[in-house]
Amino acid sequence: MDVKTVPAITAEPLGADESEWGKFLARCTNGTLFHDLRFLRYHPAGRFQFHHLIFKRSGQPVALLPGGLSGTAEHPIFCSPLGASIGGPAVTADLSADVALQLIDALRNYARDQCWAGIEITLPPQCYSFETAGIIEFALFCCGFRLVRCWLCPILPLTFPGPNAYEQIFLHRQITSVRAAKRRGMIGIESGLDAIDYFLEVFHDTYARHGTAATHTAEEIRDLLQRFPDRVRIHLARLGDIPIAGILVFKVTASVAYTFYICSSTEHLHENGAAFVIADLIDGLSLAGLRYLDLGPSAHDQKFNKGVTFFKEGLGAFGQCRNRWRWESDKTSIAIGSVDSQGIRAGIDL
Repeated sequence: MDVKTVPAITAEPLGADESEWGKFLARCTNGTLFHDLRFLRYHPAGRFQFHHLIFKRSGQPVALLPGGLSGTAEHPIFCSPLGASIGGPAVTADLSADVALQLIDALRNYARDQCWAGIEITLPPQCYSFETAGIIEFALFCCGFRLVRCWLCPILPLTFPGPNAYEQIFLHRQITSVRAAKRRGMIGIESGLDAIDYFLEVFHDTYARHGTAATHTAEEIRDLLQRFPDRVRIHLARLGDIPIAGILVFKVTASVAYTFYICSSTEHLHENGAAFVIADLIDGLSLAGLRYLDLGPSAHDQKFNKGVTFFKEGLGAFGQCRNRWRWESDKTSIAIGSVDSQGIRAGIDL
């Protein structure tokens, strides 16, 4: 029996023509907002050394991999993502185990040709694409990647469409808090750029309270709201004209939304605005057909944030992991966290 030779998969850098990237991303089953080149361009020119890759067989794309170089000139590390929260290959729903292995092998070969010291890939929680998540992790493991970082991301299921869907999800103590807030006249508002000033009040208040810097500046948040008016939204809890809490929400896929910031007014912490605005968000996202709400990392392998984890689990969230995988092209050890510049610190404040 004749065995037909299948052309090899090869990796090549994205050129000046980005149309092929956009067309293929629209077909991907696991593509996210963070794979969209328009999203990555909110960063100022020169901040990151992007080096996006397209994988092809017989001249046709079979996968996309956003990313770029970090590390040092002597030990450059290819990171996916770079300037975003999650990365990894974007593929179509018919991905087979054999093709997944070929993709990762082609990536290693490309890295060797470029004399890169290693590769780091941060994959999203599995609910972003149950169809492909396991098979991509299997291919990474089989090709010599090892798990080096793990973030716990509480996920809320959005499977109860209709008003007051939160009552089917939240634990009792949070349901009571939301009902009390409603009796006091608290209202939920979804908006875009029009609500930026209200959001920035609780945003700046939250980061001043915690004594840390946010991942995004106010100007960058404005830019994202303008760049993606349908996919980046503000959700607010207000008492009259007073913002009590606010969330910046990214609709990262057709089925998953991501809370990048969960912020609360210091003066009104007793009003339980964070729980209220999440309850209001659940209703809106459920009606819009989304299936999961990623509340952002609340803990990781080097720090367990007990208070934040307790709050999010009280909303009925279940835990899934955002994992970082690493491959090294030689025996040189790369310090964990040496290239951790991708905004992971952002989404866990209340």
